[in-house]
Amino acid sequence: MMTRAEERAEFWLLTKGILQDSRIDVDEARVMKRWLEEHGKGDEFAFMIDKLSGFLADGCIDPRESTTISNYIGRVLVTLGKPAT
Repeated sequence: MMTRAEERAEFWLLTKGILQDSRIDVDEARVMKRWLEEHGKGDEFAFMIDKLSGFLADGCIDPRESTTISNYIGRVLVTLGKPAT
């Protein structure tokens, strides 16, 4: 079981990689959703799982959804804070 600090560090790394090109595609959204379902605990992660499920329902991520997901990730990262290095 991951500690909260380990969870935060792993989420930070996952999202850093996903956000590199400023665009979230369907594969990245699926990876994030799977990680959240397996590791994410807390209301901020439950919210993201719910939103990602809705966006992935049609099997694609359009530009508006990509931007929205990026904004959600940003809010979660702010809530979690930068992990200690």
